[in-house]
Amino acid sequence: MEDFLSEGKIEGKVYDKRTLMAIFKLMKRGIIKTLESTVKEGKESVVVAAKNKDGEWLALKIYRVEHCDFKSMWKYLISDYRFERVRNDRWHVVTNWARREFKNMQIALEAGVSAPRPIAVYENILAMSFIGENGVPAPTLAQLEKEELDWKGIYEQIKEEIFKLTKAGIIHSDLSAFNILYYDKAYIIDFSQGVTNRHPLAVSFLERDVKNINEFFKKKNVEVDENLFEKLRGLIE
Repeated sequence: MEDFLSEGKIEGKVYDKRTLMAIFKLMKRGIIKTLESTVKEGKESVVVAAKNKDGEWLALKIYRVEHCDFKSMWKYLISDYRFERVRNDRWHVVTNWARREFKNMQIALEAGVSAPRPIAVYENILAMSFIGENGVPAPTLAQLEKEELDWKGIYEQIKEEIFKLTKAGIIHSDLSAFNILYYDKAYIIDFSQGVTNRHPLAVSFLERDVKNINEFFKKKNVEVDENLFEKLRGLIE
């Protein structure tokens, strides 16, 4: 931990005192043993490659607290009946944002969706299985855009994953080639904006997800299912 900090691999704006204490708590629980490297930095969070006590790779998604748009996050949370009583303060919003993604990932896991396996959530930190090898994350479909792959087969798999998720009552709401990793197969990631089918905008979010996926695969000369949205819509109405 000290080496990770001293080597400048952690940005101070992300790792405030409470976040560092949360990391130590996860270490004390035996969920993680070491932090290895930062693999992705975004406006909302930082993803860090870590290892558990058995030397297995994990991914830690650490949500920014001081530098996040928590007011927009709060409005998004209270539209979800599972989190409608969230207090409008920064720390409470961010920690519940992490809890919501963990809950969405649990539902995806139970539905058999190809996605990282949620391991634990504590404060603003979400621990999950690592999709990649030796601390190097698998590329997104967007990063593989020029590769010669079985794009038709990948599309058919992703269609199946969307059906599983929709049947389980969750709409991803941010599905695109940037939120799908490809390792031995496609893995859907980033469930932080996922909503239940009871959300007032669930149908429009689903339509946007399908549009994003179909448009990407059309560029790969894949014959897409133009009726996919209507088929999925029938599962939530």
